[in-house]
Amino acid sequence: MVKLVIWDLDDTLWRGTLAEGDDVELFERRAQVIRALNRHGVVSSICSKNSFEGARAKLTDLGLWDEFVFPKIAFEPKPQAIAGLLADMQLRAADTLFIDDNPINLHEAKFVLPELNVLDITAPGSDEALEAILADQPASRNRLAEYRQLEQRKQDRLAVGPLSDEEFLHSCEIRACPVAMMANLDFIDRIVELVNRSNQLNYTQSRIDADVLRNEITSGYLNYYCWSIFVEDKYGDHGLVGFVMIDRNTCQFRHFVFSCRVMHMGIENFALRVVGKFFPEKVVPAAWRQRFGWSEAQWVTERSYEDPETRQSLFAGQGLGITAKPQLRIMCACQSGGLAHYSKARAEIDFDIWPRLFDLKRFADETVDDADLPPFLAYGAGTDYKDEAWPELAHLLDGELYQTCLQRMCERIQKRGINLLVLLPPENLPGHQYGPEGLTRERTIRYNALWRDAVQQYPCVTTLDIQEICGPEAMVDVNHHRPAALETVARWVDIWYSHVKSMDAAAA
Repeated sequence: MVKLVIWDLDDTLWRGTLAEGDDVELFERRAQVIRALNRHGVVSSICSKNSFEGARAKLTDLGLWDEFVFPKIAFEPKPQAIAGLLADMQLRAADTLFIDDNPINLHEAKFVLPELNVLDITAPGSDEALEAILADQPASRNRLAEYRQLEQRKQDRLAVGPLSDEEFLHSCEIRACPVAMMANLDFIDRIVELVNRSNQLNYTQSRIDADVLRNEITSGYLNYYCWSIFVEDKYGDHGLVGFVMIDRNTCQFRHFVFSCRVMHMGIENFALRVVGKFFPEKVVPAAWRQRFGWSEAQWVTERSYEDPETRQSLFAGQGLGITAKPQLRIMCACQSGGLAHYSKARAEIDFDIWPRLFDLKRFADETVDDADLPPFLAYGAGTDYKDEAWPELAHLLDGELYQTCLQRMCERIQKRGINLLVLLPPENLPGHQYGPEGLTRERTIRYNALWRDAVQQYPCVTTLDIQEICGPEAMVDVNHHRPAALETVARWVDIWYSHVKSMDAAAA
């Protein structure tokens, strides 16, 4: 896959020799290819024996200067210039195409960099070959801004001189945001692109299909944990530049992949720091450590995905039109992201993700603040049926505590005009699909009945019996759905949401 095209200038991008005073004439067809490559995520650079200022002035006049990054314009041997350019851009020769009109330059570059792809622009059909390369590029995004950030960082690193690498990294103000589990369903396309485009920092040498990845993430409760890594620093927003997936049973990595644009920034070490909180026994191959060391990358500050401003920033950076003022919140613990992903109303939805989780226990305190609740709620009641959800209060659950909190919640949301859909966990599962910590079939039946009674008392409450739309085979356990069941439940949430919204609009 071509990621970079390096262009000669004289008799390649334009007809004539600039340094000899020729009135050079642009090959417009090739200029159009450069612009189109940028739109497809393939950047262009320059390797030309010319005056830097003169070439820049001419390219500016032609409206092309801003189409290039990391230009190497100087009277120096081209093989060494290209090698330095690739080192600066943190790209491989195998992912690079060098275009020149001089066969000697092409052969010399190929000799020094055997994996480099080269194209003699004077050969018959060369322009058609360039256009074929363009046609083979998958849909992507313009990466010019990202490489300009890298270019500025490289320039600043040279300018600071005596600072150690670690001191310089501290000065870069690097901030990383790990996004966990089903929240990554919003970023499937970018994750697939990252995994399938990355070579140098694809430590697992993995490739992935979007549907396979979607299934692995939505069934992660059984097999995998995963995080995407977003990075920004004082140079700008680098976007989603890392993805990690670990087998929860073996503690071995399924994916450990990063963009070459964040090479040497310590992002791999930061990712291991995140993984280590959940999997201290993670298996990190020695060969990986030889590449990025044992540092904890303390110069990387963690941003929380829990913060609304952070989430909106990530959504905007990925071009997702998700509102900052959600109308519907899905409160189903770790299943929330999957339900949001499969909903047709995704752009209007906020959903719970650890550690920001709704819990019914909050209503044990009569002064609880519920200002964070939007006009519509979809709540997985079973998440609060287990003792674990009631620390220090679990011994009171078989008394009146649960019913008291249920009633307080219903009264509060009815007073605020909030509509609530309660997803009732199945009562007909085999015994092994009910959990420990008090989450028995008997408790499920008893608490479900309390919610059905609430429907009669509180007009704002609706219940959806999961067992009526999903059979036992669709459930991992009483609170966890298999991927197909998530789609089914999301469809029913959509039906309810559309109906109550239209009713509210009619009443208004």
